[in-house]
Amino acid sequence: MTRRKIVICGGGIAGLTAAFELTRPEVRDAYDVTIYQLGWRAGGKLASGRDDRGRNIEHGLHIWFGFYENAFGLLREVYDEWMPRKGQRIRTIDKAIRAQEFTPIGNSDGRVPDPIDITFPPTDGEPGHGDVDLSLLSCLYNCLNLLAGLYENTLRVSKRLKSIEPRVTIDRKTLGMLHRNRRRFDSAALISEEMTAGRYLGITADWLAGIDEDRTWLDSDDIGVVTKAMRDISSAVNNVDHAGNLDGKLLAETLELGAAFFTGVVEDILLGQRAISEIDGEDFRHWLVRHGATPSVAAHSPIIKALYDTMFQYPDGKIANASYGAGTAVQVVLRMLGTYRGALAWELQAGAGEVVIAPLFEVLEARGVKFQFFHKLAGVQVASDGVTIESLRFDRQVRLRNPNEKYDPLQMSGGLTGWGSAPNWNLIENGKILEKRKVDLESHWCNEKVETVQIEHIRDFDDVVLAVPLGAFKEFGSGGPCSELLTSNPRFKSMTQKLQLVPSISVQLWTNVKLAELGWTAPKPALVSGPEPLDIWADMDQLLVGEIPIGRAPAKSLQYLCDVFPSQLYQAPRTQSGVQKKAQQQAISLTVNWLTTKAKAFWPKFSWKVLYAPAALKGQDRLSAQIVRANINPSDCCVATSAGSSAWRLKTDQSGFDNLYLAGAWIDTGFNTECVEAAVMSGMQAARAITGEDKTIPGETFLHAPREYLGPCDLLRRYAFSELQDIGG
Repeated sequence: MTRRKIVICGGGIAGLTAAFELTRPEVRDAYDVTIYQLGWRAGGKLASGRDDRGRNIEHGLHIWFGFYENAFGLLREVYDEWMPRKGQRIRTIDKAIRAQEFTPIGNSDGRVPDPIDITFPPTDGEPGHGDVDLSLLSCLYNCLNLLAGLYENTLRVSKRLKSIEPRVTIDRKTLGMLHRNRRRFDSAALISEEMTAGRYLGITADWLAGIDEDRTWLDSDDIGVVTKAMRDISSAVNNVDHAGNLDGKLLAETLELGAAFFTGVVEDILLGQRAISEIDGEDFRHWLVRHGATPSVAAHSPIIKALYDTMFQYPDGKIANASYGAGTAVQVVLRMLGTYRGALAWELQAGAGEVVIAPLFEVLEARGVKFQFFHKLAGVQVASDGVTIESLRFDRQVRLRNPNEKYDPLQMSGGLTGWGSAPNWNLIENGKILEKRKVDLESHWCNEKVETVQIEHIRDFDDVVLAVPLGAFKEFGSGGPCSELLTSNPRFKSMTQKLQLVPSISVQLWTNVKLAELGWTAPKPALVSGPEPLDIWADMDQLLVGEIPIGRAPAKSLQYLCDVFPSQLYQAPRTQSGVQKKAQQQAISLTVNWLTTKAKAFWPKFSWKVLYAPAALKGQDRLSAQIVRANINPSDCCVATSAGSSAWRLKTDQSGFDNLYLAGAWIDTGFNTECVEAAVMSGMQAARAITGEDKTIPGETFLHAPREYLGPCDLLRRYAFSELQDIGG
C-alpha cells in the first residue's frame, strides 16, 4: 500500500508534534513524513544550543504551567519511547522538568524591593497524566479556594488586617437561603447575619461546590449567592485602610478583581451562554471594569499585569499597547488557576533543546521521519484550480562538504544530547568562511543560499503542513514565501495582516557569587511583574552543569530575565542589512539601564563586578561576557491575542486549500494564546485533520459553545437572558 507523503514546513514544536501524531504505531504505515527546516536545528522558540564554553543559549525563559495537559502528555510519551544515548545525564521526565514552588509577583516599578508571595498549593495528579476536570464550576471552585487561601495567608502576615478583620453583613434573602441549605456546610459552621469575611469566603466556596452546573439556569439564585457574596466580601476588605500595607492592598485588589471575574463569568458565560469568542472583542481589563472592577485597579494591579506579562500581550512590544481578548484571558485564568495539577509552574532542568526537542527529534528519527535541514521556505505555489498546493520552493542555505553524508545535528555536552549554538561548520562547504562572516542561518535577514530546491505535488508530496511561525510569511511591504496563498485566499490574507507580533528581549547573566550573596533572601524564584524592562526573572542555576569555567573558578549562579521589547524593527525588509545589530544595541542599552537603576530591587548587593567575566573586563563591559538577545527576528516574535484578533485566526483545516493544513500557536486552536501548549495542540489538530481520526484534544472546546450545538432550550435561555440584560439597562 502506497504511503501518503506529508511535508511539514517548520521544525518547531508544532511541526514536530504533527510528525509525532502522524507516526504513531496505529497510523505510521499510512504516512511518509518529511520535515523541512531552515538552519541546523529543530525547536523553533524552544531551540537551544551550547556555545564553545558549554553554556546553554536559548530564546528566553521557558516556564511550563501545570495545566499544559497536551504538552506534558507529549513529553511523557516521548520519554517513555526514547532510547537515550550512552552517558545521557537526564533520562526521565521527572528529571527533565520539576515543579517550581516559589512564584512571587513583583511590584513592577521596582521601588518596593519585597516581592509579593502568592501561594499556589500543590494539587493532586500530574499534568498530562489521566483526565482533567474541565467543568466550569469546578474551575471556579478551585479559583475560589485559592482566594480563600490568599485571604488566610494575608491575615497571618498582616497585623493590621488581623486586628480588625473585616466583617460582612448578609442580606435577609441570602441568609434565608443559607439556613435552608445548611446541609452544604460543616455542622459546626455558624451562619449568622454578620460574620468575618474569611468565614463567609469559606461558606461561599462550600455553597458553590453544592451547585449542579446543569441546573444553573433553573437555580440562578444559587449562583447569584456566590457573585453577591464575592462583591460583599470585596467591599468589606476594601473598606479597611491598607495604607502602607502592601499585602493588605494586594488582597483587596485581588478580591475586587475576583468579584468582577466571577460576576462576568456567571453573567456572560454560565447564564448568558456566550461563547468566549463572543466576548473576545473586548479587552480583558475593560471587561473586568464592566463587571464591577474600578478602572484604576484593573489598569494597575500587579495581578493583572502579571497575566499580561506572562502571555506577552503587548503588540509591538509596547506596554502602552496592552490588549488581551477578554474571552481568551478568561479561559487562561480558569485553566491556569482552576485546572493546574501538581504545581502551578514547572521549570525545565536543562536547555529546552536538550530535554524537550532533542528527545523528540531522536524519537521521530527512529520512527522514520526524515529531516531536511538548511532549507528555508521561499515559496508556496498554488495550482491553476486555486485550491491545490502545486509545489514548494526552498532556498538551500549551504552544501555539506560530503554530499553523500547526512548532517548529524546533535552533540553531547555536559552529559546532555543537544545542539550547538551554531552549526557544525566543519561539515559545511566553505564553513569557516561563513563562520568568520558570522552568518546567522536562522535570521529573517539572512539570504544565504547555494541553490533553489523545488518539490512537486503528487511526485514529492500529497499534503503540506504549514508549521512555520506567522512572522516567517507575514509581509512587511514586500513579498514573502506565502504571497500566492494570500492572493488566492482573502481569509488567509486577512489573518496574516490582522494578527500582531510581539518582539521580546531575553538576558542570561552568569555571576561569580550565589544568589543569596546578591542579597536575595527568599527561595529560588520564578517571578513576574517585576521592574520593567526586564520584568520576568528566574534563577536557573540548574543549567550550569557542563559549562567550561573561565580560569579555575566556575560560575556560581545563572539568572534569566526577559520581557517584551518595544521595537518595530521586525518589519524591516528581508534585504536590509544591520537590522539585528541595531536591535542588539538597543537591547544592551536597556539591559545596562535596568542593571544600573532597577536590579537592586531584587539584588541589593549587585554591582558590575559580580558578573562572571574575564578579569580584564571592567564595569559594564562585563556585560559583553553575558547573553543579551533582541528577539526581533519575525519568526522569534510571539503573536498577540489582542482584543478582537482571535476572530481572524483560521483553524488547521481552514487554509482554503485542499492539501494545506496549518499548525502553530498563531492558528485557532481553541486556546488562542502564545504558549507551548497551544503550539502542541495545533500540531495534534493538523495530524487529526489529515488522518480523519475522531479524537478530542483536551482544552480545545473549553468554554466554546458553538451555536450549531445549542438546542432550542439553550437558544431560548440565551435570548431571554440577553433580553433581561437589555431591560436592566
